[in-house]
Amino acid sequence: MNKWLTSAIKAYTDIYGLTNKPVIYEVGSRDGNDGYELAERIYNGTDIWSDAKIVLFECNPPQIDIIKANYPNAELIPYAISEKETKAKFLQIHGDNNYVGSSTLNINRPKRDNWIKQTSEVEVQTKRLDTIIKELKHEDTEIDIMKIDIEGYTAEALRSLGKYLRNVRVLHLETEISGVARAETNLDIANFMTEQGYICTALENEWGEEIQDQIWRRLDK
Repeated sequence: MNKWLTSAIKAYTDIYGLTNKPVIYEVGSRDGNDGYELAERIYNGTDIWSDAKIVLFECNPPQIDIIKANYPNAELIPYAISEKETKAKFLQIHGDNNYVGSSTLNINRPKRDNWIKQTSEVEVQTKRLDTIIKELKHEDTEIDIMKIDIEGYTAEALRSLGKYLRNVRVLHLETEISGVARAETNLDIANFMTEQGYICTALENEWGEEIQDQIWRRLDK
């Protein structure tokens, strides 16, 4: 199990314990596995698909098909997340073993990584998170854990939540150290989260100097 899922789960269960109705948002889902595992690890009921709300965000067409096959009962959101709602170019990145985990809205992403074998572009629709929350009628819903891993667009995703950021109890964020993909660095995001009333419970440069994982817990309302 990814240790950062464990850190997010610990940040949640230390305060809230387990729940029989978990609500999980995974933004940048790839295959849906992390979103499902987060729900499963904080769940204390008997029929997770009857009780849980698992919302998986993925705009990359091949990955959408994988999620549909793996988790047909999840709520699949086939849009890229951004502050603006428009059509945008999306860079599909194919690496070793056809790995696509670093695909991104940033079509100018540096291609210096030696594991990148091929790139291609597709057009996708972007949406704000607060728009989707309204469409799902989750305006008054407490989101137990939200994981955001969208290759440099974390700050935009957070801002796109608007007032609904405070609906989220725990966030697992992947952030950029030097702003390779976008202007906002990990420190910018940390300052933003602190201002919004969250406390950082864990962080580490798991993937080298450029990328940092951050776990944030809401200082409760």
